[in-house]
Amino acid sequence: MDPEELIKRCRAIRLSDEEGGRVSFKNRMKINGEKILAGCLVGKVLHTREVSIEGLKMAMQRVWRTSREVKIEKLGENVFMFKFGSEVDKRSIMVGGPWHFDRALIGLTEPTGIGDIKKQDFSHVSFWVQIHDVPIMCMSKDMAAELGKVIGKVEEVETDAAGECFGQFLRLRISVDITKPLKKIIELEQEEEDADDIPMRVMYERLPDFCFCCGRIGHQYRECFYYKSQSKDELAYGPWLKANTVAEKLKQGRGRDRWTAE
Repeated sequence: MDPEELIKRCRAIRLSDEEGGRVSFKNRMKINGEKILAGCLVGKVLHTREVSIEGLKMAMQRVWRTSREVKIEKLGENVFMFKFGSEVDKRSIMVGGPWHFDRALIGLTEPTGIGDIKKQDFSHVSFWVQIHDVPIMCMSKDMAAELGKVIGKVEEVETDAAGECFGQFLRLRISVDITKPLKKIIELEQEEEDADDIPMRVMYERLPDFCFCCGRIGHQYRECFYYKSQSKDELAYGPWLKANTVAEKLKQGRGRDRWTAE
C-alpha cells in the first residue's frame, strides 16, 4: 500500500495506544533539528527513470569539487538529501547552479519547516537567462528587471563596471517556475499605433534536456502527453533555447568578454 494512503487510513480511525502513539517535538529537539537542517540541501532529480544514488554521488563529487565531503542520502523517489560539511560549500552550490545529472535537472532547495519531504517545493530553479535582440533604449538595469519579470522572479541583473547593461544581450539571474513552459520570446509593445511589437529572444544558460513539444523541464518530447508524432522541425521548441555561458564563449575564443563583439 502507498505510504500516504496508509497514513490517511490510520488517521481516519481511532487508534488504541498499542496501535499508534504521539511524540512531543520539544524545543530542545527542535533546536538540534534546525542545526541539522542548516547544513543540508534537499534535491530532486527531474528524471523519468529512477536515479542511482551511487552514480549521483560519483557525478556530484566530480562536478562540485567542494572543500569538504558532501554526504548524500536517498529520501524518496529521485529525492536526495545533501549534507554539507561547510557552509561556504553549501552557499557555493546554491548560487552556482543549475546542476544536472545524466542531462536531467536537479532542483535544489533549503529544507523548510521541520523538513517534511512531502512539503518541499522543487518547482522553482534559478537560471542565468539571456535576452537577445534588445533595443538600445531598453539596455538599462531597470528595463532589464522589467523584462525579466515576464520570465520569473528576478534575483540579479548583470551590469558592467559602470553599472550599465549595454552589450550583445541582457543577462539576468531569474528564478523560473519549471512546472510551466519555458518563455522563448518577449514582445515589447510600442505605444505608437502603427508600430509593430518588437520580439526579443530568450535563452537559458546550462539548460538541461527539456521537452521540445510542451517546453517543460522533466521529460523529453517523445514522452510528452502532447506529442502527436510530429517531426522535430515541427515542434514549438528546440535546442536553440540553450545559450552558451560566458565562460564557454571565452573558452571558444568568441570575444574577450561578454561586452565585446564576437
